[in-house]
Amino acid sequence: SRDYGQPFAEIFTRFKGDFYAIDPLLFSPAEVIVTAIETGDTFRAGRRDLKMLERSLG
Repeated sequence: SRDYGQPFAEIFTRFKGDFYAIDPLLFSPAEVIVTAIETGDTFRAGRRDLKMLERSLG
């Protein structure tokens, strides 16, 4: 998302509280984990940004 890296409160304020005007890609999962049923192999992609989470939650 073009808004990635900014605390959500700032984004929400910039869009004047219009939740539906915010880029929908901002709500994509940070991390995806998939396990294959047949083999049991697990695949991971992405990561959580804990520093950003701390900034957002204060």
